[in-house]
Amino acid sequence: MMLGLPQSVTLRETEVLDRSSKYLAAFAQTDWNVSKDLVLNLGVRWETDTAIVDKNNRMNGFDATAINPVSGTPGVVKFMGQDGFRTTPYNTDWNNFGPRFGLAWKPFGSTKTVVRGGWGVSFAHPFDRGAPNSASLGFEQSLSLNSPDNGITFPVVVAQGLPNASLSKPALNDSFGAVRVGQAVTTAVTFFEENRRTGYSMQYNFNIQRELFGGMQVEVGYLANLSRKLASANLNINQIPNEKMGLGTSQRDRPYPQFNGVTLIAPALGVSDYHAGILRLQKRFSTGLSFNFNYTWSKFLNNTDEGGAALGAEGSPYSNYYNRRADWGPSENDIPHRISFSGVYDLPFGTGKRWVSKGPAKWVVGDWGLSTVTTLQSGAAFTVTTQVDSTNAFSSGGLRADVLRNPNLPAGERTLGRWFDTGAFAQPAAFRYGNQGVNILRGDGLVNVDLSLLRNFPIGEQRKLQFRAESFNVSNTPTFGLPGRTFGGPGFGVIGSASPGRRLQLGLRLVW
Repeated sequence: MMLGLPQSVTLRETEVLDRSSKYLAAFAQTDWNVSKDLVLNLGVRWETDTAIVDKNNRMNGFDATAINPVSGTPGVVKFMGQDGFRTTPYNTDWNNFGPRFGLAWKPFGSTKTVVRGGWGVSFAHPFDRGAPNSASLGFEQSLSLNSPDNGITFPVVVAQGLPNASLSKPALNDSFGAVRVGQAVTTAVTFFEENRRTGYSMQYNFNIQRELFGGMQVEVGYLANLSRKLASANLNINQIPNEKMGLGTSQRDRPYPQFNGVTLIAPALGVSDYHAGILRLQKRFSTGLSFNFNYTWSKFLNNTDEGGAALGAEGSPYSNYYNRRADWGPSENDIPHRISFSGVYDLPFGTGKRWVSKGPAKWVVGDWGLSTVTTLQSGAAFTVTTQVDSTNAFSSGGLRADVLRNPNLPAGERTLGRWFDTGAFAQPAAFRYGNQGVNILRGDGLVNVDLSLLRNFPIGEQRKLQFRAESFNVSNTPTFGLPGRTFGGPGFGVIGSASPGRRLQLGLRLVW
């Protein structure tokens, strides 16, 4: 490249994609004061995003049953609006009705106890995973120039441009991208499922709140989020069927041997269940003190990915396309126990305070305050995968290792060099999938205490200078990263990273 003499040149030019979708919604709701002690909230919402459409029909689909004229096998790439094919990649989901119900009740006229509850259905956006510009096969022009003799003769001289070169565009018909069975495949197909549905969640909550002495309030409750038809990671469906797996299988044995991958774009097949019990103790600011304590016990199961916001790691939400049951298990964000505490305390010294309100000492010990944010939580879940996919099935996801026994070690036996029982895993036999479920292991938990010491120095009546001394992770407790989780890979079972240690920070803030 420095000499301007490349060995190969590839150009791609995508035609303009002018796509749009409409959002429609309507709702009705009412608040019903049944009595002075009971209020009901009732409502229903309907909403939908119409199927995406391209102004110039520059979008492809896929007919999984039509016989391909090139290969003689099922599977044909189709193009919107051509040869009688549909003009939208999928059907609009019109039945998105979301009822809502809520209540607030003071049992038996109590002035200190309130029972609250609610249930409702909410719908997701069809492109939560950001795929509106996908499925544009056939609407790209490409040029590929290569050296005919492995670099002795150069296809172009960069300084002279691309002489006598023109971008080629394949014919948009049922032969698009296909090759005869046994030939080297050249095309990877992506498309939307025609019966794509809108994801939705059913959200529940029920809690009891009780006012205590000293401005405190306690709350005990249950909440849940049951989600269905969630847009999930792209899924390759061109996997060799389980009954055909074995010695000698090849591209010929795939359902669509005329193509490479045949991939569903963000298929609406994700399911997740979240249940949690909560305990909250809160004190409003009085006598110089306020705090908020929360404890959550939860269980979070799913068979989809977390869209890039995961605490753990499963490698892929898929493994065997023909056995999605094996993909169901704890979420990467399943945190069974979590405690959080935040508080502010104005020390009772100085002007107008309980102690040392007069005399020179108040200028030294007065007007100081403490605050903290403390978090403790269980470790995130992760899965062990293998270095080599020995299924030879062009599988839809990574190969999970076989598990021979419980791989979790007691807390006292975990070390940075052996976080879990590495001997509990094995490479699956050739042409077989591993028996391991998803996220059966746990990483290190989190213990973090942040502490602040501050003092306000009045400057006149309307200004003050605030001094802050802050310590993040004041206990200097490390939170270790996930261990190596690739069976047979370097660092398997070994932890090689940790969160920062204690950090100190001093600051001044002028308030006016």
